[in-house]
Amino acid sequence: MEAVTGLLDRRTMKLLGWLFGRQPTEEQHSPVPKLSIQQGVVAPLSLADFIEIPSRNFQGECVRSPNGCYTVAWRDGDDSGAPGARRRSEHGRYYLLKGGRVIAEGLMARPNDGKVADNGTFIFNDWGFGDGLKGTFRAFDSLGQNLIVRRFRANLLNNGISFDGRFAVCQTCNAPGSSDGSVLSVFDLTRGAEVGKWMPQTGWANFYDFSQDGVILLGYRGLGAFRYTWTGEFLDREAWHEAILSKGAYGSVLGMAERLIKNANGRPPTELVERLVKAIDRIAPAIVDEDLKTRAWALKLRGVCMDAQGNLREALDCYRRALALDPKAGVKRRADQVRKILGATGL
Repeated sequence: MEAVTGLLDRRTMKLLGWLFGRQPTEEQHSPVPKLSIQQGVVAPLSLADFIEIPSRNFQGECVRSPNGCYTVAWRDGDDSGAPGARRRSEHGRYYLLKGGRVIAEGLMARPNDGKVADNGTFIFNDWGFGDGLKGTFRAFDSLGQNLIVRRFRANLLNNGISFDGRFAVCQTCNAPGSSDGSVLSVFDLTRGAEVGKWMPQTGWANFYDFSQDGVILLGYRGLGAFRYTWTGEFLDREAWHEAILSKGAYGSVLGMAERLIKNANGRPPTELVERLVKAIDRIAPAIVDEDLKTRAWALKLRGVCMDAQGNLREALDCYRRALALDPKAGVKRRADQVRKILGATGL
């Protein structure tokens, strides 16, 4: 957290200097923390820093390659200073530097989310002009030549590139009615080809890593990184379930618990019940008192688990409390059935 805060402070100071006329004396940039995955621990996300290139009369955002040799810089704004969202024309600019020397440059409608690999290959999400859902993923080699130009009928969320510049991905946002909505596209940059397009079962990732040919890791803050094949086969389903149940926020935990119970036809086995009850008990204190529906949801799911194990009195207690908080919790019929069973058996 301290590293991220410090980076934001540097960005703020540079922005203030830019706004209030501090005159740069040389081309300069500051290093940013690089993403790394070691022994299952995910480092903080890299954030864009600010850069000044006096020889081009340019100020904008930048990131460095993992090995520190290359810097890609961009500005989603025109030369007059008009910011991206308010422009309908007049392209933004981007630069690739090796050391402190510009080696490639160009114009782009609305460059965002720049990334650069150790070999100088770099990528952008181009948000484009005008209304409607759209965006273009662009990849370039170290000479600034196009490798990929992929247009989507959806807005672009984020992207990623492998350290060696061989592979890249682009994630889109929701786009109702479009086959491009919420998909992850995988690119082999050495071939200049899209090799996969699918909707991740784990949802939108925060970052990406490429462990080997044919495998990509989708990373989630606080949860870890999980493997998929290029074609979208999910290789770490059980690890994902465990990460959500043991470390996820309450909304994610309850959603996961409900899906797992449904997949077990409403009668989860003993081992799963123990995991679900432990997870529900972990997140229950985090649900605010005023959120009656979510508290009822948690009690309902806990009741279903108790019910599946034959612990009918505790199940009924959970059902009663859930219905008291939310009469539409969806367990009234089962609560009545359990009440009759208990009455008939004298339990």
